[in-house]
Amino acid sequence: MEVVRWLAVVLAAGSASASACGRWGFTEPVDAPAGTSDTPASLDGTAKAADALSAIDAAPSIDSPPGLGDYQVAQGTASYAALAGQPVPGFAAGADDENYTLPLPFTFTYYGVAYTSVTVSVNGYLTFGPPATGADTYSNDCPLDATAPDAVIAVFWDDLVATTNAPTGAMTYATSGTSPDRQLAVEWQDMDAYAAAGRGGNAFTQGIRVTQQVVLHETGVIEMRYGPRTPPTMTNKDCGADRHRGCSATVGLEAPASTAFKNVQCGTAAGPGPGYVPIDEGRAITFTPI
Repeated sequence: MEVVRWLAVVLAAGSASASACGRWGFTEPVDAPAGTSDTPASLDGTAKAADALSAIDAAPSIDSPPGLGDYQVAQGTASYAALAGQPVPGFAAGADDENYTLPLPFTFTYYGVAYTSVTVSVNGYLTFGPPATGADTYSNDCPLDATAPDAVIAVFWDDLVATTNAPTGAMTYATSGTSPDRQLAVEWQDMDAYAAAGRGGNAFTQGIRVTQQVVLHETGVIEMRYGPRTPPTMTNKDCGADRHRGCSATVGLEAPASTAFKNVQCGTAAGPGPGYVPIDEGRAITFTPI
């Protein structure tokens, strides 16, 4: 079942060139005591216009050829090295639910299906299927299921935003290696996250900062690496003080056509879900095709 936060309606996403959180957005809020009613406000006084209202699409989405095979999961720790990459084409600070398509420097086989491009979501995942829209892009499935998006690599899937408040959010990529093991790495750096802000369907940025990478190997191996993490300034919102550690994020793989899943862990605004282990800097997860 698709996880849906407790808002009654969601806002549909726009194109990759427009901000599209799908909720009223406010940056860097003044914290309010737990249990009080929130009045939308922000430190810089800015607010983001709402997108058009739409119902959440709860129907299964079969967007890609059926995937085959499985992955072995290995977890451990490794020193985090920031990616010395270049900006993801089209990315700009303030990006919210945007998706960006990257050509792959090699053919990458994912669950037995060969791909030559991948779409990067601001919300902390890659997809080889059509980009998700509306709530499907920011409401992470917990656990991964047959609803959109399809053919997903969820690194830290949550309602993220590339905040314009220092340290500003960034999305970069880099290629390295030589055949037969060339690599494409994508990094989400210093990303903040939205949290519901009381009645009215509004949302504030919660004040976290999270950095993580995914590395696609030409061999089919997938690496997830987790970097520096800063706790929220609003600890009484979303899943609370561990938001930066993934208490409302999803990590794992979803096959093309949603025929198989490799759920590592997940959480929602209500708190940690199946398999939850706090994500700290230095955590590393490797998926090896078998």
